[in-house]
Amino acid sequence: MKLRAHPIVRGGLALSGLALMALGLLWSAVVLGAEDSALRLEHLVRASPVELGAVAVVSVPLLAVGVVRVARAPLFGITCTDTEVRVHKVMWTRRVPTERITEIRRTWTGKIDLRWETTEGWPRWTRVPAFSLPLTTRRVFRQWLEPYNDQCVATLRGWIEQETRTGRTNPHP
Repeated sequence: MKLRAHPIVRGGLALSGLALMALGLLWSAVVLGAEDSALRLEHLVRASPVELGAVAVVSVPLLAVGVVRVARAPLFGITCTDTEVRVHKVMWTRRVPTERITEIRRTWTGKIDLRWETTEGWPRWTRVPAFSLPLTTRRVFRQWLEPYNDQCVATLRGWIEQETRTGRTNPHP
């Protein structure tokens, strides 16, 4: 089962990645003196070590983070299999064994947490940012996103309960 974030959220994530990439390219153009023309390889060849250092320190990380955000935007959400639940976050994926999941719940701040236990029995949690809204989310966006997020959380909760009932998942081994 795949549950993805609302298209508005995924689009915003992709747009923020594009903005970071644009800032990285703009910084490179300004540092290398290519504001009035297109950024070309000859600008890098003629650049001084200080200019290359400034590009490497600022532009390369902006471009890298931007590319990762754009590439991961379509995956932003949860993928459930028989053996694991993958929580696809902005920069990385957290894998939680299905048999270790105990519950999914909303915190007092409105964030969604996937609760699970380690093999030693220690409680752990993994934030699910795809279905969590910041407290500062405007009401107009909240009215579009909350019903979708609540539906996805209810679907995930039902899947966890079904897995528990079928005996494949034992929350307290």
